Formats: sequence, structure tokens, C-alpha cells
Amino acid sequence: MMDPSPSLPQRMSALYQYHNAPEVAPAHGLEYDDNVYPSSDKYPVLRELPASVHDRYGRHAFDNDNRPPRIIFGMKIKTFLIVAAIMILIVVGAAVGGAVGGKQLRDQHEADIFNNATSPSRPSTASASSTYNAPIPTYEPLSDCPDSDNTLYTSSFAHISDTSTLTTSSNTSHASAGLSFTKHCALSNPITDTAKLTSAFVYSFSDCVEVCAAYNYWADSSECSVAVYQSNATRPANCWIGKIPELKAGSLKPKDGIDVATLEE
Repeated sequence: MMDPSPSLPQRMSALYQYHNAPEVAPAHGLEYDDNVYPSSDKYPVLRELPASVHDRYGRHAFDNDNRPPRIIFGMKIKTFLIVAAIMILIVVGAAVGGAVGGKQLRDQHEADIFNNATSPSRPSTASASSTYNAPIPTYEPLSDCPDSDNTLYTSSFAHISDTSTLTTSSNTSHASAGLSFTKHCALSNPITDTAKLTSAFVYSFSDCVEVCAAYNYWADSSECSVAVYQSNATRPANCWIGKIPELKAGSLKPKDGIDVATLEE
């Protein structure tokens, strides 16, 4: 037996509760889809993505990370790191180079000071057969010729007031030393290689005679009998002394620029 009470209209689904007109199916969207959707069609559900994706920096990111690159001082991180490394190398290299160079300069300066302090100048003890070089002044060698031609010259060693107090190591005097010479101007050089005793560079005719006199004084002899001076000669020598017994000035030929002093017997 049917219920005489009229039946209440049932509520339709949300999709059809507003109208009963036929609908047109869309041209797409009817493809097969095996995803599981909730029963309610009011809230669309997006397709699930992987839980997380780790990028190379260890942060969570999606498969397609379209975020802009990180910028430091207007440069990407990779470019900034390269530039920073180059700058560090330059600074370190400059610091090391400056330290090494400064140490070398200090060591060189200390070495120069040490050498100057530990190497004082020693007086030279020239032997009779060595070459004597006088100190170098600022003037050029000169000659007193022709004014001193045929004049007697006595060495300064002869003017020592008390010769008895100045003796050699053997306690003998210098009485036998030949210290008086006669100067002659413009004569040829009589000294050969076999007769030469020594040579020197001096600055006057008298200085050359003193070299010969000093040789005789310290040897206590008259072995040096002639001194030859050439004022226009260049280094290493412009004065030569030698042993030529019984040399006479008259036996020498004239020669301009050469002065000769002979020992007085």
C-alpha cells in the first residue's frame, strides 16, 4: 500500500542543484585519468608532487626552480668567488714579495756595515821591488824643469835632526845611504828592464827623486843611482828608479818631456 503522504523532493548534487538544462561536454578534459580525487567537486585537488627535491646548495626546491640567481656585489656567486680568490692571491703575493725584498735589503745593509767595521784600512808596507802608488790628488803631475836643470837636490831623509835615534832593526845607522842627486832636464831614459828597481806614480820631479832616496835610506846603501820622471805619462807609473853605476848625464841623448836625476858620488 502506497504512502499517501506526498514524497519530498530529494536534494540534487552540487553540480545539478541550480538547473536541469542539458549541458554540453567540453572538447577536452575527458582523457583517462587514474588519479584519485575526493568525492567533493567543490575543491579542486592538484596533482601531488614529490615530497622534496634537494638542489646543489642543500635547500628544498621544486624540479623546475625558476628563482633568480643570487647576486653579490653585482656578480653571481661563482664569479664573485673567482674574483675574490684572485684578489687574495695578489694581496698575499705582494705581501710575501715585500717581506722578502725588505729582508734582503736589511741583510745587505747590515753586511755592508759589518764589512766596513771589521775591515779597516791597513797601511801598505811596500817592499823595495814593489810598485809604489802615491795617493791620488785632484791635480795633475807637474815638472819644475827647465828651472831645476843641473841643480843639486838633497832628500828630506838627510834633514833628520838626530839620525842616531832612527836606526833599522839591526841597530845600524843610515850613513851609507845615497841621498843627494843632481837634476837634469830633457834627457833620454837610461833605465832598462834589467836595471829597473821599481816604479811609481808621483806628481813632481822631486817626488820621483824621493822614491830613489827612500830606497837607499831604508836599504842603507847607494844602490839606486838614477831616477827618471815623465810628467805626461799615464798610470800605472810615471817615475822609474834603477841601478846604473857610474852613470854620466853627458852620455844621454836629449829627449823632451823626460827628466833624469843622477846620484852624487
